[in-house]
Amino acid sequence: MSENQNLNLTQLRRISLLLAYLKRNPNKTKQDILNYFEDNDKGFNERTFYRLKETLARDFGIEIVFDYNNDGYFFDEEKSTNPESFLSLLEILATAELFSTNLKEKNNALSFVEFENKAAIETIPNFKIVLNAIQQQAPITFNHNSFYHLKESIYTVNPYFLKQYQNRWYVTGETEKGYRTFGIDRIENIKVGSKKFKAKTEEAKEKFSNVIGLNYVDHKIETIKLSFHVSQKPYLVSLPLHRSQKEINPVNGKTFDIELRIHPNFEFRQQVLKYGSLVKVLEPKWLAEEMKEELRKAIENYF
Repeated sequence: MSENQNLNLTQLRRISLLLAYLKRNPNKTKQDILNYFEDNDKGFNERTFYRLKETLARDFGIEIVFDYNNDGYFFDEEKSTNPESFLSLLEILATAELFSTNLKEKNNALSFVEFENKAAIETIPNFKIVLNAIQQQAPITFNHNSFYHLKESIYTVNPYFLKQYQNRWYVTGETEKGYRTFGIDRIENIKVGSKKFKAKTEEAKEKFSNVIGLNYVDHKIETIKLSFHVSQKPYLVSLPLHRSQKEINPVNGKTFDIELRIHPNFEFRQQVLKYGSLVKVLEPKWLAEEMKEELRKAIENYF
């Protein structure tokens, strides 16, 4: 974002509408876009469209491109910079701006909203410190309380990026023993070092790109095939388990079968188990047997 760029509610709303429209309807003409905004935003015109398109490219690396072959505009996610992160940030900003406006107008707005989990507001200072350290390429030293080992340890980490998983924020970086991920809600006494490191953000992201969750060392990367009850298809299409997800056996009308290319770690297996009888592991066989054994143990808890 440029130094002077501040998005107000109108701009946030327009960006949200434009990108959502082009994601659903690629290769739309300029007139199609103007007609769409005619129903949603009377103040949106041709000049507004070009200005918004320029702002998205210049300040955020988000590319809306004209395709001459199809005679229309589309949201080019491949050429855009971190499009999924931008869309997530856009959702947060737009929601926060709407809440802010509503709370100013009517102070009972929150009585109509229920959030999913307990807010971890105490993590905000940690988030800011860690993000600043990442941007400055400065190491951080901190105490970390491990939920798994039930003990507190001191770590020094070169932080590379922040990752959100199940409403918690984690910092991923490199220790003297390799790449690690730490929950920032369990970090205390952060100290930022002065000796700068060479950033390995892309390398770190690549290591974690084929995982669901946080751990890439449990198992080597494999092709996983899952068969879901067809009722789960719209949920899995709108919110895929992983970016590698693709449909297989599409002619089968009774199930929705998918293939993933991932490390089948603990978090992934937990995701599969939560579907219960609505999913079956097709491949690999060892994973199918492991899921079967886990379900057998679960049944034994009821006897």
